[in-house]
Amino acid sequence: MSELVASLTRRQILLLTLGVEAGMGLLALGLGWAFHLPVTEWVRPDRTGFVLGVLGIVILLGTLLLCRLFPVGPVGRLMRFVDATVKPLFRKCRSGDLLFIAILAGVGEELLFRGLIQGALAQWWGEWIALGVASVLFGLAHCMTREYAVFAMVLGFFLGWLVLVTGDLTAAIIAHAGYDFAALLLLTKRGGAGGVSGLGTGA
Repeated sequence: MSELVASLTRRQILLLTLGVEAGMGLLALGLGWAFHLPVTEWVRPDRTGFVLGVLGIVILLGTLLLCRLFPVGPVGRLMRFVDATVKPLFRKCRSGDLLFIAILAGVGEELLFRGLIQGALAQWWGEWIALGVASVLFGLAHCMTREYAVFAMVLGFFLGWLVLVTGDLTAAIIAHAGYDFAALLLLTKRGGAGGVSGLGTGA
């Protein structure tokens, strides 16, 4: 797998990311339209959403840095996977590329998992069951290794909780995109503490 990752060009990585992440967003919008779910109406930017989104970035990066400082057991296996697979995948990308990837991941994945899936299930089963199901599905969508899937599931739960607190997707999108960008930048440009939440391709 590492050889395949290393063989991808910068253009291929960007096209792959565009296809996967934008595809998730379009899927969410399409299914929302088909089932009469107001996916786009769940994005209502305001100051509270922005502030909580920025705080979310800080919390997620702090958690990641702790994982890097104390790579014990499953956490260590996760960090080794990130270094062996995620780092080579995005090393060829420029800073602007990483920002593009992070924004796509933040918008596309949040529209699908926290918007369409969590939002729809909340109407049928209640908010907390919807949060749990959406978080598990988010983890399974990032099941490159068992540890990666668990990490993504916990991340998904946190992002879903932000949606419950704020009542819309703004904070979750900001936290997701901002975390991905900062983590990818740290990982690929400085070679230090970094990792990602979940790109369908690695963001």
